Amino acid sequence: MSGHRRGSIAFDGVAGPSPWYLFASGAPHVDGFEWRSAGATRQTSGRTALVGPDGPVAVLGFYNWVLQLGDDALLIWHQDLDFDDGRSAPITFSVFRPRESSVLAADLESICASMDADRQPAVYGSDPGTLFSLDTTEAGHSVSAPFPDEMRDMKELLLWCHSSGVQRPDPHGANNVALIVARPAESTYHLYPQDWFNISDVDFGYQWVTRVMRDSRTGRVHGEGIRISPFMLDASLRALA
Repeated sequence: MSGHRRGSIAFDGVAGPSPWYLFASGAPHVDGFEWRSAGATRQTSGRTALVGPDGPVAVLGFYNWVLQLGDDALLIWHQDLDFDDGRSAPITFSVFRPRESSVLAADLESICASMDADRQPAVYGSDPGTLFSLDTTEAGHSVSAPFPDEMRDMKELLLWCHSSGVQRPDPHGANNVALIVARPAESTYHLYPQDWFNISDVDFGYQWVTRVMRDSRTGRVHGEGIRISPFMLDASLRALA
């Protein structure tokens, strides 16, 4: 894809989708726990287990983003990609504390089978302490949202979503990716349609964006993806620089 700018931006510690980025450099970590593949069978393939000294406390399916939240907590989010009556699903967030969780009672094969049957993106040994969501249907303007106390000191969180608020001139030849710039300390967030990607010649089933960050030195927003080169956005946050 043309227009990409390569750089030396370090993405260590920046959230990316499971399972791929849970085994990357700088992946989120809680002492005493480790990420492991849930297995190599057809049922368990692509699932990732968070395993502690007594066994697994969580199993994540594809496309869960995980961010370190202090020493003992993980912020985990997921978006269902099915549109309901033309409206994109919200992004749902959990604050999970592995040390406070029970061990999953069932074997991983059975857990993954239940995830398939119930269409669950993740399963936890104990219910996450905080669960909230962000609507994804409004793009192009600031939206108010009550973020949980665990995130109120966070000045900014950047993440990708699919949004039904993105205007697509040709629904059969365009996509609906948006960048969310969330400001939990201000209780607001803003969706920026990614015109450079949505209206382009990429293969949307083969190439996609995965994680995004702001360079603290320059203030510029950088991203990367699967089968696309690293890129930098311009000041509009909708086009490549």
